[in-house]
Amino acid sequence: PWTDSIPKDIFVEYVTPYANVNEARSNWRPYFHENIVSILQPFLENPISTREDVIHALDEHVWTIFSKDGAKPIFFKSGQTPLIYDPMSILAFGYASCTGLSIFLVDILRTAGIPARLAGTNAWNGNIENGNHSWIEFFGSDNEWHIMEARPASGGSGERKLTDPCQWWFCNSDKVQGTMFYA
Repeated sequence: PWTDSIPKDIFVEYVTPYANVNEARSNWRPYFHENIVSILQPFLENPISTREDVIHALDEHVWTIFSKDGAKPIFFKSGQTPLIYDPMSILAFGYASCTGLSIFLVDILRTAGIPARLAGTNAWNGNIENGNHSWIEFFGSDNEWHIMEARPASGGSGERKLTDPCQWWFCNSDKVQGTMFYA
């Protein structure tokens, strides 16, 4: 029910693809679906659920559901791109940097029928020495694009307001001044 009002062109462009950038190609969607169906079931029974409700539940639970050997949730580890940033590598190692975690969450959301895309910057403040960062954009119930961080990349604690970018990096003028963003 949370996908009923998605325009066809948005669905085709941001739900059906199996890849975000140049990560290794694999058939992750059936495996993801098999593992997230238990998270999605309550929303299938509640037709007034919003995309944000589903996104919040997925982002809260998938990191544990897909944990390596059930030991600890998938976690953030900097400096892993491009070695570990495709979904199957993340499952094998149990961690990824912001790019891998973002790709993983985009793929999870796409599995649930929610349009999502990878976004980021290659240089904060236009200076490569300041580092890079990746996050996702999702197509919300208001049919607008919203930015968010994958839970492990954002510290993973506290209540999250999915349509409030200020809880992450994006309202810090020192961080975004001169920064180019890409999606």
